[in-house]
Amino acid sequence: MDIRQLRTFVTVARFGSVTKAAEALHVTQPAVSGQLKSLEEELEVRLLSRTTASVTLTQSGEALLGRAEKAIEAFGEFIHAARGFRGQIEGRLRIGFVMLDPAVLRVGPLLAEMVARHPGLKIDLQVGRTSWLIDALRSAEIDAALLVCKKRPEGMHVKVLDAMSFRLVVPASWPPFDDFALEGLAHKPWIRMAPRSGHQEVLDEILQRAAIKPIETVEADHEQLMRALVAAGVGVGLMREALANEARDAGEAVFFGEHRASTQVAFVYAEGRSGDPAIQAALQALNTVWQITGATDGASQP
Repeated sequence: MDIRQLRTFVTVARFGSVTKAAEALHVTQPAVSGQLKSLEEELEVRLLSRTTASVTLTQSGEALLGRAEKAIEAFGEFIHAARGFRGQIEGRLRIGFVMLDPAVLRVGPLLAEMVARHPGLKIDLQVGRTSWLIDALRSAEIDAALLVCKKRPEGMHVKVLDAMSFRLVVPASWPPFDDFALEGLAHKPWIRMAPRSGHQEVLDEILQRAAIKPIETVEADHEQLMRALVAAGVGVGLMREALANEARDAGEAVFFGEHRASTQVAFVYAEGRSGDPAIQAALQALNTVWQITGATDGASQP
């Protein structure tokens, strides 16, 4: 049995689509179908039920999916541990990062530090929504991620790098408000946050202060898109405080009172990967780049 077959099975199960799984794995659809067929023939068990519209797990597939995920994780631990015994860190480290300005996440300095320390380590970077990054961590499509989150994703280890504050803003083109109670925005259009995102966590915290359900319009999953939509007068938005300051100074947005909430920038990886030499190399580089000296495990429980 080839570990790639298990990885293909897990990816198809997560996406419910051979096409999307092929895109995520960077292989062709026939290659995905072939690996699934070989796996089922070798096991003599049908794992997936295929239709023209979707792919779903059979009862056997549901029972074996969790074990397949653990097998992939164990295989990765074995490979990385073996490489660590060779005295140098090699191989590939796949890091995802959320859709924020890379400069804010210090992606450039992090990569410069890691390349200088570990020239034999190949690093792949992928940008995505928080929800996709967490799913990709669980299916071992990526090894770690730079996220904005308040809660620790289940099964993940979190290294907090810094705090991040967000402000509630409204278009500068809107008429001034008499007061800044959240109830005053109940009938205004809001720009939706991406589901399962750090932005949504922060917005939920703000909305808990008032019993209102926003009228959500356009969904924006990138902070510069959020800024552009607020500047155009589309609706109420939530912005990282530094970006909100820029938008205010440019005459694009106005702070809605003092409504703000904070979250955390964090480096997230599977709990079973703590001893992985490549993960350890990333953690050491992060300590240097973010000037961290003490323990920084601060995300709340899921």
